[in-house]
Amino acid sequence: MSQVQPILVNGEWIQSKSEKTFKAVNPATKEEHHIEFPVSPWEECDAACEAAYEASVQMRGWPGDRFGAYLDAFANRVEARAEELITTANLETAYPVVPRLQDVELPRTIDQLRQAADAAREGSWCNPVIDTASGIRAMLGPIGPVCVFGPNNFPFAFNGAAGGDFAAAVAAGNPVIAKGHSSHPRTTQIFAEEAFEAARETGMPKAMIRELRLPKPAPLLRAPV
Repeated sequence: MSQVQPILVNGEWIQSKSEKTFKAVNPATKEEHHIEFPVSPWEECDAACEAAYEASVQMRGWPGDRFGAYLDAFANRVEARAEELITTANLETAYPVVPRLQDVELPRTIDQLRQAADAAREGSWCNPVIDTASGIRAMLGPIGPVCVFGPNNFPFAFNGAAGGDFAAAVAAGNPVIAKGHSSHPRTTQIFAEEAFEAARETGMPKAMIRELRLPKPAPLLRAPV
């Protein structure tokens, strides 16, 4: 029996307490992959939410440059593991390497991260409004922890730990809880590994990114954080 893969909670790769596990299945061949993943129980989801909230408080008021530096570092790390990501996603999803994964989706994903980095630095997403006649001043800002549930049909571009939703959340100054997708769990895990290393490299909070695997279908989080 293969060793059950760890989950990322509060800056640590830990073994899940869950007794439920699953493996990815290639939809073209129906072949089950050998890597085994846990289904996180609620106590691990709660721990991730609490850690994410603490990270959001720590990051409050940080300049966009910090998030831009993180996203650029993450994009560079993803680029460095491109071959492994493409091979893994192909085995888990059966999407063709060329042109789909190699020529289209992974370059798009890396570009999304870098565009988000530019947006974080430039700051126009805040959409500041000054209404002098009414004495109203308003702007958009981070909302706190964001949980990203990626779909099964875009293992890169909408991955919970790397895609456009992830990038937008981080650019706006939010920590992310990423759901490891049951159709491509190892692909998500690789992204989470590099997202975490990028966080360490750029001095982000250790709970900046957390990766869990929730039951299928995934339930809503029980309580606000």
